[in-house]
Order: sequence, then C-alpha cells, then structure tokens
Amino acid sequence: MKQLLTSILLIAACFAAAAQNNEDKADDYGRIALTPVILQESSIPPAASNVVLNKLTQMVTKNGLGADSFDPRFIITANMVELSHETTATAPAMQALVLSPTLYIGDAATGTLYATCALKQIKGAGTNDTKAYMQAVKGIRVDDPAVQRFIETGKKRIIEWYNSQIDFLISEANSLAGQDKYDEGIALLFTVPTVCKEAFDKAMRAAEVIFQQKIDVEGAALLNAATHAWNASQNWAGANEAAGYLSQIHPLSSAVAGGMALSKTIAARVKELDNREWDFAMKQFDANVSLESQRISAMAEVGKAMAKRPVNYYNMNSFGWW
Repeated sequence: MKQLLTSILLIAACFAAAAQNNEDKADDYGRIALTPVILQESSIPPAASNVVLNKLTQMVTKNGLGADSFDPRFIITANMVELSHETTATAPAMQALVLSPTLYIGDAATGTLYATCALKQIKGAGTNDTKAYMQAVKGIRVDDPAVQRFIETGKKRIIEWYNSQIDFLISEANSLAGQDKYDEGIALLFTVPTVCKEAFDKAMRAAEVIFQQKIDVEGAALLNAATHAWNASQNWAGANEAAGYLSQIHPLSSAVAGGMALSKTIAARVKELDNREWDFAMKQFDANVSLESQRISAMAEVGKAMAKRPVNYYNMNSFGWW
C-alpha cells in the first residue's frame, strides 16, 4: 500500500482541489458552498420568494460558492424590511414600495450567524403589491462590493469553524461507525472542504479507517451468507447462489482471502459431482489504475451518496437573526 501522504493527495485530486488553507486565495473559498434559502420567518412575500432566491443564487455563483454541497448547513438568506408603502395618485393607481434588504450567512445546524450585510434601500412600483415587491428586488446588485466583502467574511468564519471542530467531527464519525453506521460516518467526514487543508487531511485519514471497517464487516457477512448457501445446497444452483454473495465482497475487504478459498472449494466439488467447470473469480480492481485511487473513488462514492442532504434536513424556521 502506498504511503498515507500519497493517499491524501489522491483524494484531493479526485475532488480537483489541491487547495492550501490560505484565506487570501479567493479561488480556494470556492471549495465551500453556500446554500441559498428563504427562511420561513422572513417577511418576504411567498410570491416574491423565487425572485429573491434567484438573486442569492447569483451572488454565491458570482463569488465561487455556487457548487453543489454535500451538506446544506451553511446558508445565505435575506430579509426585507418595508420602510414605506403607498398608493400613487396616477391612473391606474400603482403600489409603491421602499424596502431595506439585509443579507445573512450562517449555520443552519446550530443557528450561528456568521455575517450580515445591510444593502442600500430599493424601490419598486407595480399594479399590485407583489409586482411592486418584485420590481424592487431587481434593484439589488449582485456585484455590489459590499456583497463580496460580506461573502468573504462568511467564508472565513466557515473555514474557522471546520478547523476548530474537526476533532469533534471525527469523534462523531467514529461514534457512528461504532453503531455500524459506517456510511453516515464517512459522509460526515466528506463534508469537510479541501480548503481547510489540515482538517481535510485528518478527515480523510479517519474516513479511510472507517471505510476499511465497513468493507471488512460487510465482507464477513457476505462470506458467511455464501458459506451457508453452499453448505445448504452443494450443487450447481448452490454454487451460483454462493457466487452471488461472493461477487459483492469488496476487493479490499479482509474477507477476500476467505472468499477465494471458498470459491476454490466450490469449483472442486462441482467438478467432482457433475464433471462441470464452475468458473468464478473474485472481483478485482482495474490493474491499470492505482489501487489507492480506486479505494478513494469507492470511498468517495459512499460519502457522496449519503451526505447529500436536502435543504429541509435542517430547521429553516427560526434562527432569531432579525
């Protein structure tokens, strides 16, 4: 097996993120994703929510944080305070609004607020309140320098959070593994962004250990099932049933040796009983691809599949941010 450093570098390469933990590099911040949401406690009318959400999405995309995230816990949201609302004396009468928008970045899991940004007042007019509101929202500038500073501040706070909490995340992941929730433990560790280099490296080392535990336990169970299937029916059908279990054993599992021994026993017995060749080979990795690279790829797939949580996984109702 290659040295652990090689393993970590390959993991980073799999995510195209050989990033340094340097808070001066804006590109590195793109490794962290912000999830645009409208909180239920917001004063934004439901009919205008999509327009505001679109503005938030433009902001994170423009600042390199629009990528998909394993975990939507870090959010960007907005609220609009109505400063004035009047009906014009024109024909037809129009609704005129003046709004004061404020942006927020925070942690949906803990309710911690990381950054706020009060934007300039915006005005809108329309034949009804909704149209007036939507017209006003169009006045929000996604390229406003204040927005960029606000997002930079939020990103720095998120990086600080990961760097300070990595030991707790690893402990939680190990606890999940101890409950046979290996996939959940790996998924939790894969939420650590590569920009937090030291934390990321620690998370990947821990994930590799849990992944090995996972495939060893699963492999042992599959080998046991294959053995029982063969012992129950030592014939062609029993051999094929056993093969169905053996084929699922991960190539890096400690159960591979036992699986190979069982397959040889089955092949010999089938030959003896039926004079038939039972040709079965344990699953192998692609010989043309690095073993470590394939291990990492398999581990990453577990993390991706489990860690992709929906936005409503967290309580988006009330954080008391305004």
